[in-house]
Amino acid sequence: MKKETARQQKIGQFIHSFLHVNRLRRVMVEAEISKLGIHSSQYHMLSLIAGSKSICQKEIAQKLEISSAAVAVTLNKLEAAGLINRNQSFDDARMNHITITEKGAELLKTTKTMFHSLDDACFDGISDEEIDQMQQLLEKMTENLKPAEKH
Repeated sequence: MKKETARQQKIGQFIHSFLHVNRLRRVMVEAEISKLGIHSSQYHMLSLIAGSKSICQKEIAQKLEISSAAVAVTLNKLEAAGLINRNQSFDDARMNHITITEKGAELLKTTKTMFHSLDDACFDGISDEEIDQMQQLLEKMTENLKPAEKH
């Protein structure tokens, strides 16, 4: 087996650090969301609903790439918590249009503030120029990982 080159070691260290930061942030986000009495899957679904004027269960399943059954379970919890409303479609009695309630919108507003604080702490001491550089590097890495025919 060949010995790792210095570049391969640097890349490995970078990827390890990047993934570590990602895991730390995800754990912190989960902790903050759970203080509000919801799970991250409920948060993601609520955010999707808030971003749509009206959306149905099938569209949610497609956009989140989860089963309709999983959507139904989460919607039941969101509805029980008073965060969403389901309104029967005028065109199709089998379909419900789902909208966010005022309470749901307030919860999202609170999470937005929480996430801004978390991100501010994460990027403390990092200049705007450094953030721009990181963004450019991540875009290059994304491009590098795309299949050759898409380049």
